[in-house]
Amino acid sequence: MSEQKNRSRHLIDPEIIRAVDLIQTTDLTESLLMESRQSAAKMLPQIDVTQLFPVTFEEKTVPSYFGGPDIRIEIIKPIQSKHKKLPLFYSIHGGGMVMGSPVGDRTANATLASQHGFCCVSVYYRLAPEHAQPSQLQDCYSGLKWCIEHAEELAIDTQKVAIAGSSAGGGLAAGLAIYIRDQKEFDIHHLRLRNPMLDDRTSIAPEHPYAGEFVWTQRSNYFGWKSVLGHEPGQDEVSEYYVPARAKSLAGLPPTYISIGSIDLFIDEALLFTKQLVFDGVLVELHVHPGYHHLSPMFPEAHYSIEGTKTSEWALLNALDLL
Repeated sequence: MSEQKNRSRHLIDPEIIRAVDLIQTTDLTESLLMESRQSAAKMLPQIDVTQLFPVTFEEKTVPSYFGGPDIRIEIIKPIQSKHKKLPLFYSIHGGGMVMGSPVGDRTANATLASQHGFCCVSVYYRLAPEHAQPSQLQDCYSGLKWCIEHAEELAIDTQKVAIAGSSAGGGLAAGLAIYIRDQKEFDIHHLRLRNPMLDDRTSIAPEHPYAGEFVWTQRSNYFGWKSVLGHEPGQDEVSEYYVPARAKSLAGLPPTYISIGSIDLFIDEALLFTKQLVFDGVLVELHVHPGYHHLSPMFPEAHYSIEGTKTSEWALLNALDLL
C-alpha cells in the first residue's frame, strides 16, 4: 500500500484493527451493489433469539399511511416484564441507505427486551436506489405510527418511546425525529444515533486527511446519498427530513445520545449536529471513541464498545425515566 492508503492506519484502536484486514475496503458502486448485499447478508446469521433470550419474536405486515406498499416489522418482547406497559424501542438498521436489514439488530434488541422490559420493533424500510426518498421516511414513520396507534395491542407505553439507528439508520432516525416533531401526531422521548449518516455534503467535500479511509469511504457515501436522494448530493433545497444536517433548527427534539469513532467518515457531521442540538436547547450526550472506524460494532468486547453499550443504555433508561 502507498503511504496515502495508510494515512490513518496508525490511528486505529488496536482492539479493532483486525477488521480492516479481514474486510477489504471497496468503494461501493451500482455494479457492486447486489454482490455487496449478498455478502453483508451472509455476515448476519439468522439467529433465533427466542432460543437465547426469554423473549417472543413476531413479524407483522403493517399498512403504509402514505398509500405505499405494506411494511414489514419485527417485534421482540419480554416473556415476563416488570412493566405493565412496555417502553417502546424503535430501531432503524444501517447499510448506507442501500443495504442491510433488521437481522443485525436482533440480538441487541432481544437483550434490551429481556433485561429492561422493552418492546423492541425494527422496520424493513425500502432500500435505494430502487426506492428513493420519501420512501424511507414514509416506511419508518408508518411503522412507528402503527405501533403508537396499536399501543393497547402491543401493551406499550406511548409516553416512553425511543428511536434508534446506526449509520444510515441513524440518519433516518434523526430525519424521522424531525418529521415527528413537525407533524405533531405523537411524541418521542429519546433519540439514539450511532455513527450516524447525517449530511449528503460530506460525500462531495474535500477528502478528510484521516477519517473515512476504511470500511465506509467517501465514494461509497456518494453512492449511498445519490441513490437515496435520487439526484446528485449537495444540491440546494433538500428536505431536512431526508438530510437531517440541513435542518435550520433542531429545537424540540428529545434528549439525544450520539456516538462516533474518531476516524469514522461521519465524525465532522456528527460533531456539527451535536453543536446544533446544543445551540437549539436539546439535551445531548456525545461520545467520540478514539481510533474507532465504521466497523467497530463488529467488536462488542472492545473497551470503547463496552463503554458505548453502558452509556447508551444509561441515556436511554434515564430519558424514559426507567432508572
